[in-house]
Amino acid sequence: MNWDAIGAVGEIVGALAVFLTLAYLAMQIRQNTKAVQSSAIDSAIGNVSSARQAIFENTELATVYLKGSKEPENLSEVETLQFRLLLHNMLLAVSNIYSQTKFTDLPTSTWESQKPIIQRIIGSPGGKWFWKMYREEFESEFREEVDSMIGD
Repeated sequence: MNWDAIGAVGEIVGALAVFLTLAYLAMQIRQNTKAVQSSAIDSAIGNVSSARQAIFENTELATVYLKGSKEPENLSEVETLQFRLLLHNMLLAVSNIYSQTKFTDLPTSTWESQKPIIQRIIGSPGGKWFWKMYREEFESEFREEVDSMIGD
């Protein structure tokens, strides 16, 4: 065997090694993307769950939420603050899901499943009051999406 043949075999082996390395890296990137996506879903849903948990674990806050949803004008100053912050937290959590769906590979079904929640929150008299007063505190694309959902 001459040196040219040995060199050609070396180049083929080297090219094969590069190809296998690139294929392995592609698989790793795909797996990492799925892991990041899973973590994003877990985090986003966890934020929504935390807001709900605050309501069902605290009877006083549940009362404020129900009262504020039905008759926001009848809330005391402290209750108004609690209601406003609660709705803000709930909608920020859902806004996070919207942003992650729009700017990452989060499945659109995750965002779609949140739409009835937004409609239920914003559809109440207290939700309408909140959205009218504080909608500017959310990102413009999310505001537009919510406005289109509720028909404003």
